[in-house]
Order: sequence, then structure tokens, then C-alpha cells
Amino acid sequence: MKKVQKRKRGQRIEKIAFDFLKKKKFLVWKPAKVKFHSQDIFGLFDLIALNKNELKLIQVQKQRKRPYKTKKIFKLPRPKKISYELWVYDNKEKKFKIYDKI
Repeated sequence: MKKVQKRKRGQRIEKIAFDFLKKKKFLVWKPAKVKFHSQDIFGLFDLIALNKNELKLIQVQKQRKRPYKTKKIFKLPRPKKISYELWVYDNKEKKFKIYDKI
């Protein structure tokens, strides 16, 4: 029961991020839901967002004391005009804290 609630909470937060990016005129892609393995892009990212100027690979998480996957994300090589971002949703403030470097 608890695992289902976590999954639904994660989907809700990803939907909030997806809608936010769409309003900012990004073309946003989220992988199709799969049943038996991770649906993360490269095992790290939840969303890909593209506009005229940049491509963003985004990991979306809920507020935690210490976000996870940060070391893996920010150790990746960085091509020009591609950003790796960690979006942490603060449920109390109803907004994201966006990290692009750690």
C-alpha cells in the first residue's frame, strides 16, 4: 500500500513539473510508463525539456533532507547548451527548488 502512494506522489510531482515547463514554452517528453523496470532516462532523469536555446535533462524529487542521485547527475560530462537539473518540490511552498550545480 505504501509503495503505491509513493508512486502516485512521484507521478503527481512529475506532472506539476511537466505542466510548469509546458507553460514556459518547452517541448517536454516523459518516457512511457513501464511495469517491470525503471522508466528513468539513462537511469537518472525523469523529463527531457527542449526549447530554442537549450535542452534540459531533469530529475524530479520531493523535498528531502538530502536529495538522492545528485552525485551521479552532476558528475556527467556537460555538452554545451545541455543542462542537468535536479528539481526538488517543496510541498509547503508549492514550488520547485532547482539545482543545476552542486
